[in-house]
Amino acid sequence: MDRASSPVTGRVPDPQGIRRSLLRDAVFLKLLENVLRGVYRRGQRLRLDDIAEDMQVSRTPVREALVPLEALRLVSVQRYVGVVVAPWSVGQMVERLRVARAMIAEPAVGGPGVEEPFDAQRLRSCLTEAGALVELGAWYLRRRGAVVSSDWLVAQRPVLDAFFTDDVAVANGIDAVVGRRARVQQVERAAAAAELGQLDSCAAELVGLADDLIALPDRFRSAA
Repeated sequence: MDRASSPVTGRVPDPQGIRRSLLRDAVFLKLLENVLRGVYRRGQRLRLDDIAEDMQVSRTPVREALVPLEALRLVSVQRYVGVVVAPWSVGQMVERLRVARAMIAEPAVGGPGVEEPFDAQRLRSCLTEAGALVELGAWYLRRRGAVVSSDWLVAQRPVLDAFFTDDVAVANGIDAVVGRRARVQQVERAAAAAELGQLDSCAAELVGLADDLIALPDRFRSAA
């Protein structure tokens, strides 16, 4: 039986390319978690050989996974030193949320909106309410014609989604469980409004959700 071809290009997908992409993504997510949980300390030099050995992979997916980490400003490449964990902070994570909130509250419209219906199934891949905020917010911004803002928000999805998972939040002194039910309900209302095409109602719920996430680090400190 012939392998299925892409409905877009008509080409048969390269399984080697797919496996390599999946491996790179898996390494990226593990590195991201290690940075956010403090397994890799701020200022620590990361040796590619050590990471590759720990994860039982070659240097190539490790090198590729470090590219988006650098784009997210969680690591930096220093001359004569190598890859170093950046001095990121909880405050910087909150600032990402503040920027996202501002974009949603006042979209910088740069063109006609994209007529794209919202599919709630897209939220199933989100680990946290922060991930759902990004997914819904990016859709909303595209509908409003703020494509550049949407692209920036999408780029923040991995780090914001991972940061508010229970283990990572606790490692940073935050109790992400408190108030979760209310935040989940905000996500559900925003998604319902999005499916109905009620953009203003969707945005209002997302702004409220962003406010709650922004307040979370200061309001609910983990006992640990």
